[in-house]
Amino acid sequence: MKKFFLFRREELSLSSVTASDTGAGVSVFAVPADSLAFASASRGLVKLTFNDASIYEESNLTDGESIEKTTVTIPCEEGREFELVETILANIGREGGRTVMHFDAVNTQATFSSASFDDQISSKVSINPIKRITGLPSTQTFIGSVGTVGADIKSNVIADIDFGIAENLPVIDYNHEDLEGNTVGGQVNSWSNAGTGGNTYNIGSNVGTPTYQTAKSGISTFTAELTAADHFVVPTYTHSGPYVVYAAYRQANNEAHPLYGDTAGECFGFTAGQTKFSSTGVIDKIRPSVYMNLSVRHAGLYGAPAYSELSEKYPNLDIDNPENLLVFVVRRDDVGNMFMYDRHGDLVATIDAKTHHTLSDARIKYTNATDGRTDGDLEVECLGTVKSLTTDSFVGNIARFGIIDRDPGSAFCSKLAQDLFKFYND
Repeated sequence: MKKFFLFRREELSLSSVTASDTGAGVSVFAVPADSLAFASASRGLVKLTFNDASIYEESNLTDGESIEKTTVTIPCEEGREFELVETILANIGREGGRTVMHFDAVNTQATFSSASFDDQISSKVSINPIKRITGLPSTQTFIGSVGTVGADIKSNVIADIDFGIAENLPVIDYNHEDLEGNTVGGQVNSWSNAGTGGNTYNIGSNVGTPTYQTAKSGISTFTAELTAADHFVVPTYTHSGPYVVYAAYRQANNEAHPLYGDTAGECFGFTAGQTKFSSTGVIDKIRPSVYMNLSVRHAGLYGAPAYSELSEKYPNLDIDNPENLLVFVVRRDDVGNMFMYDRHGDLVATIDAKTHHTLSDARIKYTNATDGRTDGDLEVECLGTVKSLTTDSFVGNIARFGIIDRDPGSAFCSKLAQDLFKFYND
């Protein structure tokens, strides 16, 4: 009788994936028990490793690379790790017994009592190979001048973050490297763009006096520090369709403020508290929120922003052990759904698409003032505020801010969030 493992990490969502280098987003995973290669354990965890359970039949790798076997990490009651491994093996080896060995974190139920749900189940089904020496994921490709295999190795790394393939490189990337060399405490008058948009989006002016600071408050690199009166003037960037916005920063006062916006007071994101609008929809005032949320509006729209509370509270609310470095990745897909990923790569907020297409399909009358729409253009002209607001604008330190002009998918965004946190965390 054939037996199976069945793992459920979370409820299925629009952001669920079938493979992930980190395990984030693999909501449901099943595999035949006879694919088990070996089992191992550490305190509070049992790890199962499987043969022939990846998404690839074969792969062409560079020297020193391997694709890891699929692994599932199961939380376990401390002291019962050996027991869990033994009972799993016993069930596989005997005739009869459970046909499906399930571990369901949604209903907190498992076939074996020694399993725990104090931590998350993680099913890692590799997409990218790793470098065996470093253990880090690799996205190198062979690209020769005439397509010769092995001629050149193409790198898509910007300021220590690997974006994988050229298509996923950001158009805009303001990062710590260009800040180096400024005088500590001195004004930051410019910030070069390291993205594919090049000099077109170099920041050449500011409002107020943003200052250069060395590593501080949980951030390991140089930052630009902004008070409520400060922001950077970004050469107008406008994009319709799917995109990704990412940031690594520190927010003062444990409050969530808009990080970017346009000068018209229409587009802003990716978070804010309550907003007050003029009769034409232009933002007059923003009240910061002490709870993190995903709140965005795009150019040409005048209604209330699209909004979703996070599944977790603001990361630095813990006074005794604050999480000063904040990393978030916000994604809009090709139909207008929006997602937010946190420093762990977890999906923490979702907004279902509300666009002229979805409203028309539902035969709902709409205007540009309809609340909660997720369509419209992403337009960025200010970094640190929206319009020219100085009350309740962003206050804190920015280490990195970037925009990708496509949707690379959930697994990519999850990994990007984790990579940013790992690099910038002090």
